[in-house]
Formats: sequence, C-alpha cells, structure tokens
Amino acid sequence: MTVWEWCSEAYLQQGFRLTFPTKTDPVKTYQWRYTRSMALKFAEWDFDEATSRQFINIAIRHCKNAGVLRKGLAALHQANLLQICYDKLQKQENSNQQSVQSIGHIHKWLIDMSNDNLLQALLYRNDPDEFCNLVKWFRASRVSRLYLALSKTCGIALARLARTNPEEREILPKTTKLYLLRTEFTEDAGNVDQVKRILGSDWRELCL
Repeated sequence: MTVWEWCSEAYLQQGFRLTFPTKTDPVKTYQWRYTRSMALKFAEWDFDEATSRQFINIAIRHCKNAGVLRKGLAALHQANLLQICYDKLQKQENSNQQSVQSIGHIHKWLIDMSNDNLLQALLYRNDPDEFCNLVKWFRASRVSRLYLALSKTCGIALARLARTNPEEREILPKTTKLYLLRTEFTEDAGNVDQVKRILGSDWRELCL
C-alpha cells in the first residue's frame, strides 16, 4: 500500500487519478499485482523511499511522453520499461553526483575569493566600464547555471543586476531557466540534503 500511495501521488501530479475497481478486493486486482511487482523490484534493487519515488517519477514521465499514462500502472510494466527506467535512474544519479561535486568546488572557490562577503565579491568590478565578477566568472565557466539556481547570494546578485545593470543581467541565464533547473534538481531529496550541507546558509529556499 505504501508503493501504491507513492504511485497515486505521482500520477495525481500529472492530473491522473489511480483507483481500484469498485466492489473488488484490491488484493485481487491487476493494479495490486502491478504494485506488488514494483515493490518487489524496489526491494531487489535495495531502493530507499527517496530513490523509489524518484524511479516512479521517471517511469511516469516516460509513460506520459509515450502517450500511455491513462493505462495506469499497467503502463509501467510494458516491454522491459522497468529496466529502461532503472537505467535512466542510474544515469541520472551519476549525473546528480557530478553536479553535487561541482557545486562543492564552485562554492569553495567563491568563498576563498570573497573574503567573507560573497555578494560584494560577485558584484565587484575592477573598472566602471567592466563587467562585474559574476558575469565574468559565469562566462569563464567558474560559476555554473545550477549554482546560480541554488545559491541565495547569487539570486540576490541577479535581482540587483536586473535593477541596476539590466544589460549585464541579460547575459546571464533567465530566471525561468534557473527555476526549471532548480525544480528538476531538487526533485531528488538526496540532492537537496547534499547541497544544503555544502551551501549552508547560502541555500536558496525560494527561486527568486
């Protein structure tokens, strides 16, 4: 039933409600059989709750793109789909770990460069006619799009540039793009826990 609830929540987010047939013992339904099969797979793969939910989200997005979402949980058991989604999850986990490591490297470098005032360092310019450090560091790939999306201080710097130097703000990623990056990355609770530990008080609670 726990796996059923996870699936139900994920399907609702896509605008589709999972239900058991009326006047039928849930245990005797195909929906139950599909749910039990998935639960057994999660146990076989030694998934915790966060990883299981992430897998379900990946599988449902795959089904939505294939136009078979309305088949309910049956859609998740078509032609090796579980293995396909497992492979996608593993690839995504590897990518996430690389992203987390990158955030750590960038944050350490910025803290070393900032002398305890990160905002001032980001907005500092050697000459009035030069770009500020944030723009220069972004163009030099010292600061990534994902870091901009997750850092509270970067969010403040971006908002200030939009008011004072809009032509420079145009060089940096749009707020909508950063919002989408943040939303996708923070779907994984493990990502959030790791990056919160790295950024500490600079973790951006809201995407401004």
